[in-house]
Amino acid sequence: MADIEKPPEMLSGNMTGVMCVYSALCMRFAWMVRPRNYLLLVCHASNETVQLYQLSRWAKGQGYLQLKDNKTPSTSL
Repeated sequence: MADIEKPPEMLSGNMTGVMCVYSALCMRFAWMVRPRNYLLLVCHASNETVQLYQLSRWAKGQGYLQLKDNKTPSTSL
């Protein structure tokens, strides 16, 4: 949560991506184990949410999520 105030250029895309995969795997484990571990599932679901937000901030900062302008002239008849 402390990284939310950081500028996107300071975030690590590699580490954030790894944390997303890690949380997803832990959520799967928490769901598949018997008895189900709901506390672990909720902890990693909240972490996954924050990490995906950070990853989207990093991607926008790097220019990956910019809208492409359609500059082709339209031919209306």
